[in-house]
Amino acid sequence: MNPTFSLTPETSIAIVGAGRLGGVLARALRASGFDVRGPSRRADEIPETDIAILAVPDAAIADAAKSTKSTRTVHLSGATSLDAVDFSIHPLQTFTGTESPEVFHGIGAAIDGRTDDDKSLARDLARALGMTPFTVTDRAAYHAAASFASNFVLTVLDAAEQLATAAGVENPREVLAPLVRQSVDNWQHEGAADALTGPIVRGDELTVATQRAATGAHRDLFDALATATRRIAGPRNPEADLHSPEKDRA
Repeated sequence: MNPTFSLTPETSIAIVGAGRLGGVLARALRASGFDVRGPSRRADEIPETDIAILAVPDAAIADAAKSTKSTRTVHLSGATSLDAVDFSIHPLQTFTGTESPEVFHGIGAAIDGRTDDDKSLARDLARALGMTPFTVTDRAAYHAAASFASNFVLTVLDAAEQLATAAGVENPREVLAPLVRQSVDNWQHEGAADALTGPIVRGDELTVATQRAATGAHRDLFDALATATRRIAGPRNPEADLHSPEKDRA
């Protein structure tokens, strides 16, 4: 078992992996006052530090961990186990690589550790970057949730953009973005069932059929989403519809 280790401003940290997240993380850690080395590419010699952070693809974590000589090793994966590292921190955010250090402020971070000390270190490091740490009981389900909230949302938005373009809408992303933002804001405050609007929740199957006919290559996606949306909407209550005109806004 590794000896107890505490995070201090003098803690030295090596970043292994020079991709999108590695660069942003290095800038954020420097801005937080830590002694940061890197980001280094996996083929480079990794300096000996207090902590080595592996900002590498999941499949490369085990090999990257073998190349470090640090007191503690951490990966940033939301789905990978701790077999090759001491603890993990998964920033619940999407990164392009151009963000400022403040990108970590206020976001969630799933943490884990082999020991209570390791988990405490993960929690302290997440907080030092301005993140809110939390734990999960099922890493695979958690990571799937993150994909639904980010990757799959972009898949749906890409379909919306293509359909809007085909309908003659200029600058479809600019036109659709306010609708997306308001929908997300409503979901955050009310949950999907209460925030849901549109023809499915109104029981307007004629409009749904008209939409479906216009979806073309996106019909399978439309059908899958319509089925899932009906489950959220539940049985339609016509009397409730009469008293809920806001349901007719989308």
